[in-house]
Amino acid sequence: MEIDYGGEGKFRSDIGARAAGASPPWWRHFAVHGVFWRRFVDWGVRNLPVYAHRPLIWMAAFLFFFVAATARKALLRNLRLVHRSSWRIINYFRVIRVFANFGWSLADVATYRSKKGRVRYEIEGGRFLDKLGAAKGGIVLTAHMGNYDLGAALFAERFDRRIQMVRAPEPDALAAQHVDLALRESSSGAVKVGYSDDGTALAFDLLSALRAGEIISIQGDRIVGDVADAPVNLFGREISLPNGPFVLSLIAETPIYPLFVVRTGYRRYKIVAREPILCARNGASRDEIIAIAMQRWAEVLQEITRTYWPQWFAFAPLL
Repeated sequence: MEIDYGGEGKFRSDIGARAAGASPPWWRHFAVHGVFWRRFVDWGVRNLPVYAHRPLIWMAAFLFFFVAATARKALLRNLRLVHRSSWRIINYFRVIRVFANFGWSLADVATYRSKKGRVRYEIEGGRFLDKLGAAKGGIVLTAHMGNYDLGAALFAERFDRRIQMVRAPEPDALAAQHVDLALRESSSGAVKVGYSDDGTALAFDLLSALRAGEIISIQGDRIVGDVADAPVNLFGREISLPNGPFVLSLIAETPIYPLFVVRTGYRRYKIVAREPILCARNGASRDEIIAIAMQRWAEVLQEITRTYWPQWFAFAPLL
């Protein structure tokens, strides 16, 4: 049975390979997805006093509201799913709040990585998290929410487990290198990154990792690129989500653990774990098993995004 993540390619453990070839124009590094802004956050955490972080983050949120037109429009469309009866002007302010929370997530990761700054966190659904920590292999399914990079590092530290994280490819090669290095440093090498456009080789690499008892982490709240998908009912609409994690779960006979890391205050977070989803072989067809499991995930995703919408970094439209 084939695991279809879409696309062709060879798994590259060294993200530096993405930077090979012709260099992009210098001005591309100042684009919204460019590496300049991530490096600026690192510089600010190292050199600016803590009291300066808050005003700078809010100033950046207002700046990106006007500059990051694609992300702004996507957030507006997605927020209309969550807040159907809300006025458009109110959603504009919500977009700024989402941008500010994204800035805080970058700052907190930079602080944790460069200064080993203390991060406090509480746990909701601790028994499910403990199941994951004790499991011989498992699939963490999360969303572009809160601080998933910091969450992976905290999980690896708490349970002394290695994690293989699957991410959508970064538009900027140097930004991809920066993200990969940041995860390695914050997790002391316990988090390895693979990219969803690495094709069939990545799928087999993930399957091997699961069978070896490792944890893999995948973001399952949007389609990016040529990735296999299937429809679910989300916010009363038919929306396509990635089905790769569920195919992988069925083949590896490994549970899916919904897990989210949301910010609750200054360097304070909550790890939200939900009941594992099983893609069990019960006599139903493969498509039926996957459809049922995906709808359960959609229900969890809807609950979490309704509650923590200010931290749902849905910078690509769901519809």
